[in-house]
Amino acid sequence: MKKEVRRAYNELGGKLYDLRYSEEQERKFEAFLSQISISRDDLILDLGCGTGLLLERISGAMGFTVGLDISEGLLSWARSKLRGTQAALILSDADYLPFRLEAFDKVFAITLLQNLPEPRRALSEAKAVAKPAATIILSGLKKKYSREEFLALLSSVELRAEEVMDVELKDYLAICRKA
Repeated sequence: MKKEVRRAYNELGGKLYDLRYSEEQERKFEAFLSQISISRDDLILDLGCGTGLLLERISGAMGFTVGLDISEGLLSWARSKLRGTQAALILSDADYLPFRLEAFDKVFAITLLQNLPEPRRALSEAKAVAKPAATIILSGLKKKYSREEFLALLSSVELRAEEVMDVELKDYLAICRKA
């Protein structure tokens, strides 16, 4: 499944990805960014960062951010957009994160879980690299998960959803803490 996802996103290309998905992604960002606070000192990780839409959105007001994606094509487009920012972009698999434990203050995984054969693995990795008091913001595609299935998935890796939003979006959005 991962090879097909990588190939599909590489073939789609960054420009077309942004044209096709940026409006929906921006609605998700608006929904959760209005509910959390981000400090300039926060170390932020965006899993499945794609073309860097979230990093582009928050990089001006933030300190150091890290984006990780499995698609070389999308990361290449993200690099071109994020030049001059404090964003590091890494080609890697969300199931095997190359970071030390408890490193990040905020971890985002927006529009990622439905693309993974074992989403619990990536959620466990996200939780492991998040600091004890970190906020973890996730989305789950409604076409893939019912609300109950999405919450059960989070609970299965001991992530506590403090808030779940599903207002006029294609995804459920969860703001979580380590349980």
